[in-house]
Amino acid sequence: MHFMSSPSPDPALDRALTATQEALEIELLLQWMADHAMTPLGQQALMDLLGEQDPEAAHARRTLGEEALRAVMAEQAPSLAGIVALEDLAQSARQRVLEGEELQTLAASLERVQELVRWARKQVQFPALSDLVLELPNQSALAEEIRRCIEPRGRVRDEADPALAKLRELIRKLEKQRQQRLDEVAEKLFEQGLLRQRQPVQRDGRLLLAVRATSSGRARGVVHATSQSGDTAFVEPGAVLELSNRIVEARFRERRLEEEVLRRLGLEVLRATPDLQQIDAAMTAVDVAFASAHWARKQDAHFPSCPPLQEGLRLDRARHPLLQRQMGHDVVPLDLRLGDHEDLLVVTGPNTGGKTLVLKTVGLLTWMANRGLPITAAEGSAMPTLRAIVADVGDAQSVADNLSTFSGHLVRLQDILAVADAGVLALLDELGTGTDPEEGAALGQAVLEALANSGCWTIANTHLGSLKLFSLDLERAENASMEFDPMSLAPKYRLLVGVPGASHAIEVAERLGLTEDLLARARQLVSRGDQTEHLLADVGRVRREAEVMRVEAGETERQLAQRERDLAATEGEILARAKLRENEAELAFQEHYAMVRQWSEQAAKGIGARLPGQSREAFREQLAKLHAILDEEPLQRRWLAFIKGLRKGARIQVPRLGATVVVQKVDKKRERVRVQYEGMDLELPFHDLSWAAAPELD
Repeated sequence: MHFMSSPSPDPALDRALTATQEALEIELLLQWMADHAMTPLGQQALMDLLGEQDPEAAHARRTLGEEALRAVMAEQAPSLAGIVALEDLAQSARQRVLEGEELQTLAASLERVQELVRWARKQVQFPALSDLVLELPNQSALAEEIRRCIEPRGRVRDEADPALAKLRELIRKLEKQRQQRLDEVAEKLFEQGLLRQRQPVQRDGRLLLAVRATSSGRARGVVHATSQSGDTAFVEPGAVLELSNRIVEARFRERRLEEEVLRRLGLEVLRATPDLQQIDAAMTAVDVAFASAHWARKQDAHFPSCPPLQEGLRLDRARHPLLQRQMGHDVVPLDLRLGDHEDLLVVTGPNTGGKTLVLKTVGLLTWMANRGLPITAAEGSAMPTLRAIVADVGDAQSVADNLSTFSGHLVRLQDILAVADAGVLALLDELGTGTDPEEGAALGQAVLEALANSGCWTIANTHLGSLKLFSLDLERAENASMEFDPMSLAPKYRLLVGVPGASHAIEVAERLGLTEDLLARARQLVSRGDQTEHLLADVGRVRREAEVMRVEAGETERQLAQRERDLAATEGEILARAKLRENEAELAFQEHYAMVRQWSEQAAKGIGARLPGQSREAFREQLAKLHAILDEEPLQRRWLAFIKGLRKGARIQVPRLGATVVVQKVDKKRERVRVQYEGMDLELPFHDLSWAAAPELD
């Protein structure tokens, strides 16, 4: 079911949400996908999908994810590694002075965002991603100011404040003078045998000498400490005391200046908070898109289409993602339709045959699709937007609440019936079990009838014979079974829609070695009692061949669809190569055209000027005819139409930059345009430009 970020006022809905979340193992799946995110914000956003129910957000996520998957498949995906939550740093700046390392982290993130902007300028084939990134505010100036003021390890640079540079120079001079004086004093004391060691000891910014305690008075200085044994006194000689005091004072002033620089940069961060929030939101969306795309590539997953509700859902070669994670390609895929012709599917078959897995697969993939995520199913799968997914899957027994298995199922069924409506998918496991079979079947049938009348889509598993027959007479209902090989006692885990299944209990017992007397008696009792299994066997034999044919037809359809996609991709590559050759031809023509015009102008001034009157005029007429012929060439006509149509805001290509840019200003008199590229304003001549979309000729 859709999980809401805030508690629902309906307790039944809350219980259904919790039960469905646990049954479908949604949190485990999201954690797996979050491992593919490159930023903490992206990881958290994927986990937060557990509480989201916004169809518009899901649609936007699907659009970005589809483009990201194409980029990943084309090996054109950017990296978002190293981008941190910028708003968190802004909030920290509101409460305290940011450390230099934090500012460096912020600057690095802003620089990585600008790298992404440069990537987006070149990716016209991913419009949603490009538009999202290109609309981001440019905070490169903030990053540059941080880099100017802060060293890579977080120390404030001398260049950050002129007074700081002078103060540090003073500190270096004072420390040099102190070292020289201390060396002189230490040398004398060492020669007199008063020192424990020649090298000074630094404590709290002061340089001290390790003097024998019995001789500390002769060192003529201030005793700052003694050793634990009392044998050594740490003395600051009087000769360096004044210099040390000046150094300590200068160090204090240095820290004050550094804090002023950090505080100033923190204010700049605070002023940029709205921009940082916008960048965070965009980077989160981009990271989620590429995380789902990388996950999809590894799992051979695809984004399903999102048809109207009345067209139903369609799963082709669907696999449970968590099971595929464990078993790889050994997972048996399933094909399923629901909501177009049938609203109810009753799945039957023996235990361990995969019935519950069908419910979990359909439920989990539907939940993923309704969050705009890729699903482990073939291309061509379709998943409409649903209002809710509710499930009663797994043991409902609760010792804490004093509920038996049957009572627990009833509590869940109550909650499901309370929310059942059009646009709801209900998944019911082992319907009618846990009590007397006859009463359980009657109750199960009543539940299915109520769900069918509500317009809810339902998939239910059962062993009860009357429920197997019930769906045969119900409008918009269908049977399905899990294929089973009674000879080998092995389930095949293959869903056969339209084929009701038997329990195969007697066949299994025979293969396990139960005595012939018992088997004969069991067959006699079955033949004298309910004829359900015989009827199901008859129906199954009639419909199994039809189902096999349907599956084969579906496989043929998938192969034809894949061939069509391959042809479309080939056609796209051909068109791309043709476009490339066309651009190359256009550039070559423009170069030759410019050369011919330049030569003709030089010839008119040179050769033409030396010719006599009539010959000069004839020569100029020939040059004019040459220009007219060149101007009538289709490439030149299209070029002139392109130049004529240049406007502010137009998207154009700059082949030598390998980028698509937006025109900021057109100067037709000077034959130049101004564009912005990678945060810089550039002026380009007309002959450097090409069209993003070819202009139409009159």
